[in-house]
Amino acid sequence: MKKTLLLIIIIAFFGLQSKAQDKKIIDSLEILVKSNISDSIKQVAYSDLCFNYSYIDFDKAVYNGKEALYLAQKLNNSKAVALAFSDIGNCYIRVNKLTEALDYHKKAYALRKQLGLDLKAAGSLSNISIIYKQQGDFKKSAEYMMKALRIYESKNDSPLQALVKGNLANLYLNMNKPNIAKKYLDESFKISKSKNIKSLMSTAYSSYTEYYLMIKKFDLALFNAFQSVAILEKLNRKSDLALINNTIGQIYLEKKKFEVAMDYYNKSLALRKELGDEMGMASCYKNIGYAQVLQKNYSDAEKNYKQALLLFKKLNTKEYLNDCNKLLADLYEKQNMYDKAIFYMKEGKKIEDSVYNRDTEAKLNELNIQYETEKKENQLRIQAFEISKRNTYLYVAIGLLLLAIFIAYLIISNQKIKSSIRIQKEILRQQDIATKGIIEAEERERKRIASDLHDGIGQMFSAVRMNLSSITEDIDFKKSEKKELYIKTIDLVDESCKEVRAISHNMMPNVLLRSGLTSAVRDFLSKIDSSMLNVNLETFGLNERLDSNLETVLYRVIQESVNNVIKHSGANQLDIQMGIDENEITVTIEDNGKGFDSNNKDNFEGIGLKNIITRVEFLKGTVEWDSTIGKGTLVAIHIPMG
Repeated sequence: MKKTLLLIIIIAFFGLQSKAQDKKIIDSLEILVKSNISDSIKQVAYSDLCFNYSYIDFDKAVYNGKEALYLAQKLNNSKAVALAFSDIGNCYIRVNKLTEALDYHKKAYALRKQLGLDLKAAGSLSNISIIYKQQGDFKKSAEYMMKALRIYESKNDSPLQALVKGNLANLYLNMNKPNIAKKYLDESFKISKSKNIKSLMSTAYSSYTEYYLMIKKFDLALFNAFQSVAILEKLNRKSDLALINNTIGQIYLEKKKFEVAMDYYNKSLALRKELGDEMGMASCYKNIGYAQVLQKNYSDAEKNYKQALLLFKKLNTKEYLNDCNKLLADLYEKQNMYDKAIFYMKEGKKIEDSVYNRDTEAKLNELNIQYETEKKENQLRIQAFEISKRNTYLYVAIGLLLLAIFIAYLIISNQKIKSSIRIQKEILRQQDIATKGIIEAEERERKRIASDLHDGIGQMFSAVRMNLSSITEDIDFKKSEKKELYIKTIDLVDESCKEVRAISHNMMPNVLLRSGLTSAVRDFLSKIDSSMLNVNLETFGLNERLDSNLETVLYRVIQESVNNVIKHSGANQLDIQMGIDENEITVTIEDNGKGFDSNNKDNFEGIGLKNIITRVEFLKGTVEWDSTIGKGTLVAIHIPMG
């Protein structure tokens, strides 16, 4: 007895591989949607819950799907709205509520087409085609399947081609055309196996089961059925397990193993009742009734047939109504109840004429021919392209030769450029060495002079001061002018001592060696008369000592800049900022003096400014002057770290 296989692969393809029903995943998602998270994340979580429940709990699946739809509409996310329509439609398909499923999938298709989501739209077309097949409208089913297949082929999406070809195989099985069905089925299974897509492989095994059942090769049918069951149990696909259990029951019925057949029918019925799948329940009642007829249990068979008939009428599934009417007619004929047998035979004939008419078969043949013709045309186009490609090889070879010559020229030129760059780098390196030598020599000389001043002249002045002080009481000044001159001489010696110490300190301040740059600059600035020049120093980040050469050079640059302000600017306010970050050291020195024209290069010919530029360049840094006559001067120094 023929039985239709429902291919429930109606989700967007990425979901086929990545989403398996797992209790831990569901529990995590349930916790997530109850937590305080954004609507956008919650919408995705509801969508995932809808998918995960769709194979195991219809009511929860629909509830979560509608929550996902509500949030998607609230967020004005059209893609998510389309996905929610599709997910809810899939829930209704899995329990064979086809009218509701068709409504949601048509909404999903319209929105995806509007958004230009071709692959997603093709998925909706595939879903719609399956619904029409279940409703017995094979003409529309074939039209939608072919539309979906053309899109997948244009996108070169082989896994989704496998999906639609599997659906086409089942359509032709329903049409009792096993040879055409086998052709599409082999193509679908080949792709599914090469891509190792478990859900598609399970569906292909289920389709092979239907095929071998149809051609009466029952052992092969059972082999493929159990292959499908093994995958479906791992994926926890209850709706698909219900379907394959029903088919296994049919196989054992054909093998006259009635008790085993009834066990599988009852397994399928229990799952379908759990899922609320009315059409699946009707199919089970019909099959159980048929098994009871074979065992001559006519009264129970009649009850089950009529339960199936009521559900098929409610769902308006013409193909199944036709089967059920024929089975009732056969049942009453066996009991010599010919009036009832004739009635149900006529009812079945009416439906059969509406489903299996010549126009439908002709349309299916026409669509199949169109598809095969398009494939051949594509093959011809590919062959023409290959010929054209071979004809271009010569031109490509010539182009490659010219390109090789050009590349060789570029390589030679590049080598020359690299050589020039190496020479320039070496020149700069030598300049750096020379500059470093000059600065180091200058610092050594400063240290020597500072030491000589402190230990030589400084000590002499101290001795003179001490000697003069010691003879003060022994001298009898006859004139007050002479005594006053003597006191002035001692004062002059004191001032000279201080000046020598100041010069020695400025040439090589001990505080720089002991405490670092910040303390040395602060000590240097503290000696400036604040009544003449008010100095404000701000530092940030300079908590640790820097390299001694870096500190010395920066100190000299700041010292020279401040001396320039004192000597030339006429300023009464000086602001200095020193800071460091992970990239560079920054120093700014700003005064409110008379300024100068910083665009005039002649102003930079002095020794002081040249020294500043040389020292900063030695540190690989930059120094800039921003000054206008009458508006003060800003000196900005940037020294890179590392």
